[in-house]
Amino acid sequence: MTGASAGGARNLFSSLIPRALFLAPHLPSLYLSCISGVLLVLIQPPISLCPIAFFALIPLLYATDEHDCRPAFWIGFFCGLVSFTGLVYWVVIAMNRYGGIHIWLSCLILLLLVLYLSLYTGFFALTVSCLKKKLTLPVWLTAPLVWVLLEYVRGLLFTGFPWSFLAHSQDRFLHFIQVVSITGTYFISFIIVAINCIVYNVIRRRPVSAIYVSMIFFLFAGSLIYGFEELGKKEEGTLRAAIIQGNIRQDVKWDEAFKARTIRTYYLKTLEGARSADLIVWPETAMPFIFEDEIYANRYIKDLPGILQGNLLFGTVSRDRAGKHHNSAYVIDKRSETVGIYSKVHLVPFGEYTPLARYLPFLEKLTAAGGDFSPGEGHRPLNTQAGKIGALICYEGIFPYITNETVRNGAQVLVNITNDAWYERTSAPFQHFAFYVFRAIETDRFLLRCANTGISAIIDPKGRIQAQTPIFVETVLRGSFSLKDTKTFYVRYGDYFIVIIFIALAIMCSVKFIMQRNP
Repeated sequence: MTGASAGGARNLFSSLIPRALFLAPHLPSLYLSCISGVLLVLIQPPISLCPIAFFALIPLLYATDEHDCRPAFWIGFFCGLVSFTGLVYWVVIAMNRYGGIHIWLSCLILLLLVLYLSLYTGFFALTVSCLKKKLTLPVWLTAPLVWVLLEYVRGLLFTGFPWSFLAHSQDRFLHFIQVVSITGTYFISFIIVAINCIVYNVIRRRPVSAIYVSMIFFLFAGSLIYGFEELGKKEEGTLRAAIIQGNIRQDVKWDEAFKARTIRTYYLKTLEGARSADLIVWPETAMPFIFEDEIYANRYIKDLPGILQGNLLFGTVSRDRAGKHHNSAYVIDKRSETVGIYSKVHLVPFGEYTPLARYLPFLEKLTAAGGDFSPGEGHRPLNTQAGKIGALICYEGIFPYITNETVRNGAQVLVNITNDAWYERTSAPFQHFAFYVFRAIETDRFLLRCANTGISAIIDPKGRIQAQTPIFVETVLRGSFSLKDTKTFYVRYGDYFIVIIFIALAIMCSVKFIMQRNP
């Protein structure tokens, strides 16, 4: 670690010491918030104890119940420290082992990320506590609204990090989450927090509005009924897909000496397992070089679709006329012609570009190898003989608005190509995979996922996993999919539920404030 970094870390820790002493009388509450933090980790993949989500916030509600606003913030903040450390610890592995960043600096970056994310649980506890103390609004009424709004803000602020929302813990509870095709994913988080609050008040023998309880019960039961109805519909594939999981290690992926072996791996694996497939998919940067510059590889790869009489979609690097590099997906058809190129729009900060590098040059040291990309121009589907393909490169698929826009622009099937080799055998590949169950249901589209080291999968429009691969295995996944032109209510109208939540909270606060000013 550099002297400046070490000094910054010392200043950070020294500023936290007085706060820690301030919280000393509240240790029992911190223990409770810690329990909630641990439970928020256990409910997410790969552990996926999803039923616990409906009770995970109860210890935190206990912890903040009788406290003023200031200690409530720090109690919620501590809950976030525990939960987000357990959820995103893999950042250290990605940055240190494959990003070339010193272990101590990697740990510092993780700490800063966790501190930032913990602000959201801190502001949750602060806001709910203040609304209770200042405006006498009950927690069971405000907590679900505040939690959902903060999740939404986290998904947008500083390019957005909508990772491991409460709703994502329910990726296996398909009967419950079918409703996201109408409401979007935030609705699931709302119901989970509301049930936590109701159960908490029942345990504490405190009154809860019967109308409110009935409304939450109706919404939950209605979601289940809708889910049973939707899951009764069969989604049969009419086109054949072959997903090639090359399992190329991250430490050799960009090695020039390994390039020929990488090409051979994908070529031979495709010849072996992709015959008669309408669509063949290789992962993100399967060809880790500027494709158009490699004449030999270019011709070698373009021969494949003609030989197999299928369409090949693969990830590589492209360069535009201005000399800018892009993380791109190419489609080559049966005539061995390039019929479409999609360049990733939503880039990963410090992985694919360096924010503020022009003003803070030292930040460039944090950017991982190969990370000097420019964004593409829009989320347009690729027109192919296998239909209009909505390409989602890497973590673009964790953002609902991107898949919505892609489908509104005409995508008939969604294809996610990614490289999760950065994270090794941590929880990250499993957490990342869970998002695509929701994207398939929200958009009513088949979703084909090709990951370099897994998890690759075929997911139908109801979120059912038709087939999937284990991680770190070289294999071919075969299955079927269909093209769809429907547009769900959520695709058409987006996050209208957030608008409803915001208006509801604003009206409640305004009415209470006016009533207090004019008794």
